[in-house]
Amino acid sequence: MADTLTFKIGDRKAVVDSVMLKAGHGVLRESGFKSEIRLPVSELHPGNNLVTLELKLKNGRIIRRERDLFVVSDIVPDTFSLEVLRTLPHDTSAFVQGLVMHDLMLYESAGLKGRSRLRIIDPVSGECVKDVKTDPALFNEGIAFIGDTLFMLTWKDSLMLRYDEDLNEKSRHVFSSEGWGLYSRNDTLCFSNGTNKIVRYYPVTGSAPDTLFVINEKGPVYYINEMEWIEGNIYANIYGSDDVVVIDAETGKVIAVIQAGELIDRKEYPEAGVMNGIAYDKESKRIFLTGKNWPFIKVCSLHFDD
Repeated sequence: MADTLTFKIGDRKAVVDSVMLKAGHGVLRESGFKSEIRLPVSELHPGNNLVTLELKLKNGRIIRRERDLFVVSDIVPDTFSLEVLRTLPHDTSAFVQGLVMHDLMLYESAGLKGRSRLRIIDPVSGECVKDVKTDPALFNEGIAFIGDTLFMLTWKDSLMLRYDEDLNEKSRHVFSSEGWGLYSRNDTLCFSNGTNKIVRYYPVTGSAPDTLFVINEKGPVYYINEMEWIEGNIYANIYGSDDVVVIDAETGKVIAVIQAGELIDRKEYPEAGVMNGIAYDKESKRIFLTGKNWPFIKVCSLHFDD
């Protein structure tokens, strides 16, 4: 896309009094009649923008013209490579939906109705120290902690559930969205719903004031799934692939891609599903990666590829 957009306005009969250019609810330009308005693309946000050109005529009449403009990312993503440090055993019956580190233990959500579970795993040995069957009517999805409370999404069941650290259910409430991935920042949850949106959500009030649109240099990045907050960026699985994208938390732009398919030999493990599990140990700066019905959890460090 060009760096600057040009809007040309014809007024042969000199009937235009003023011109206003808006994007969303914000006014970008406002002036008396001009035959041309120039707008740097940098003034639009990444993703879709509804741009409105509003002409006020001298007789008081308003003429509006609207156009959807999609701004792609100006960043070509870098690549990160993985160094596998250890391999932990993993239950191949676990259809992994979420993975998170809390209080030196790994917590895992496994989905499928009738087979949904929550599990606590020792991150040193890979031993499952607790395995709890959850409501068989629900399809477990992403999990995240705020304090000592574990929050869990469900896929299409319109519920969010709360558990304590021992996996005892404490409450559930209506959650009016599909649930996919989930991570936490301070007292806030951020969830994905299978689109290219990451929505900020306050569990105390139930409000969802902000949405981040994930894009790369080609356009929107759909199927954002399991997520983790790592050193100021969002790491996310892309459902249907083994890729992990690294997302700028302020702009939604993909800044790097980790091609994690190298972690598993599909010929050796034909029953294994896609990668879907990212947990981060802040102390050791290690990333734990697994997938749906994978036979292992890989403990990795990341390296930037020059």
